[in-house]
Amino acid sequence: MARSSGRYKGRRSNEPKFHPPSESDRTAMLNLGRITTFRYGMREIMSHYEIDEATSSSLIASVIAKGSRMSISSARDFVRDQEKTGMYPKAVTDEICDLLEKFARYR
Repeated sequence: MARSSGRYKGRRSNEPKFHPPSESDRTAMLNLGRITTFRYGMREIMSHYEIDEATSSSLIASVIAKGSRMSISSARDFVRDQEKTGMYPKAVTDEICDLLEKFARYR
């Protein structure tokens, strides 16, 4: 008994093509490969402007967490919000935002 040639040979010509889902939008996040250099830069900024050690360590940890998990823009917004509460002067905010942009990576 011969087999019929009616076997399934892939997509039929009358079926619509399947389009894979498009890539999700990439967002700028903190480059984790250079995290120690970023942390060193943050500590240099904090020591230059003589920010309290307890305040600076919690700020550094929060900025790193937001920058690496959420996005650089959310970390920048956090830094600006903390500046508005009076934790440090505007010059510190500008330097931290510049440092965040320097260490940004799209993922």
